[in-house]
Amino acid sequence: MAKNKVMFQLNFKEMIKETSDVYSFVFTIPEDLDWIPGQHGIFRFTDKNIEGKDFRIFSFASIKEENMMLFTTRIVDEPSDFKKHLLTLKTGDIMTVDGAIGKFKIDDYDKTICIMAGGIGITPIRAFLKDLDSRAVNPKLLKVLYSDDRGEFAYEEFLKEVNEKYSGLDIEFISDRNIFSYQIDEFAKEKSNDSLYYIAGTPGMNAFITEKLLGLGIEKDFIKTDVFLGYE
Repeated sequence: MAKNKVMFQLNFKEMIKETSDVYSFVFTIPEDLDWIPGQHGIFRFTDKNIEGKDFRIFSFASIKEENMMLFTTRIVDEPSDFKKHLLTLKTGDIMTVDGAIGKFKIDDYDKTICIMAGGIGITPIRAFLKDLDSRAVNPKLLKVLYSDDRGEFAYEEFLKEVNEKYSGLDIEFISDRNIFSYQIDEFAKEKSNDSLYYIAGTPGMNAFITEKLLGLGIEKDFIKTDVFLGYE
């Protein structure tokens, strides 16, 4: 028997243009909606007829302590009908989210961690870092390799600001995929299985980096990927 899903209403507040084609959408939230940094949800419109798939899954880029729901997505020149409607949202419009899903989370900042984020994969990482900053946790070593081939980085101001605050945090902005790959190799060779590895990107990127790490001798249990659940 399928479990009953809880659907929460979100009131649209504002849109933020992060880069040339990356947009953040900010919503007020009901008090009973809760989530863990790194989770995601299934979002729907309540009053629009959408051609094609009428829902999308987005990572929660904000934390509950910010008292808002923030998700971020790339919208290209010829977007899906769903994303076209995102661009027409007006203050007070309602979307719904089916609650929090996923196990992509950080349990212990006393361990060495390497996060590899590609493009829009930075969204759950913002939540990790907002959570870390809200609790003033200085990690043992949290290495963030953030890659975007075009050199456009969402949340850049916040990421640089939080990077300056904590000696155990090291965020690198990388616009060359060869350098990105090299940096992953160097970190894995140095830290080996004394680190945890978090990968957040496209399914292809996640698979490629996972195979790379396994080839470098990293144990599978030490590799975590941002897998979107909820399609069933």
